[in-house]
Amino acid sequence: MLSPKGNTYTAYGKYREIAPFERLVYTWSWKEEPHNDIGETVITVTLADAGDSTEVTMHHEGLPTEERRKGHEEGWTSCLNRLEGLF
Repeated sequence: MLSPKGNTYTAYGKYREIAPFERLVYTWSWKEEPHNDIGETVITVTLADAGDSTEVTMHHEGLPTEERRKGHEEGWTSCLNRLEGLF
């Protein structure tokens, strides 16, 4: 990830569950400071048929503070909004 200030951040993890066209569960950790103090968190993405589109639901577990939850929510919202624009 490249921040607006030009800093590069690396996220990594392992897949825990892959159910094609339905569900994806994976771990998420940050490599660089100051974000790596969070430790490992878990992300679950579910996909649901919504007629002519697909409903994407994302749940990010294990974020330790409200500030961290808000920051990740902003980041994920931005990513998902850009993804929508690709289609």
